[in-house]
Amino acid sequence: MPEAKTKWEPKGHTRDLTGLGWLEAEILRIVWDKQTATVRDVYEELRLRRRIAYTTVMSVLRNLAAKGLLIQDKSKPAYVYTAAVSDVAVAERILDALVDKIMGGNIEPLMDYLKRREAAAKQ
Repeated sequence: MPEAKTKWEPKGHTRDLTGLGWLEAEILRIVWDKQTATVRDVYEELRLRRRIAYTTVMSVLRNLAAKGLLIQDKSKPAYVYTAAVSDVAVAERILDALVDKIMGGNIEPLMDYLKRREAAAKQ
């Protein structure tokens, strides 16, 4: 019996394979790396890479919490966000979708690619 889909995974017939946008993924990576982060923390980190509005960061963090990917602690004046789901768990769900939808269940080409990538990273 297949596992139940989480709130963030794409439902039904959607064009999106991952359930996450690029900005959502980038913000999640920041929270995973910092372990806990406020809107200001994430905003300041993103500003080093791109122009972005503080309110955009706030909205995306709120949306990620609504999707069940982050936990939003409202007990302090500045909300604190922590990951509700690990990066590995998110990657596994995305890879499952990729293997099923794109590769037709054939995992071997992806395994070969990952082995080549790992070897290149060690050089």
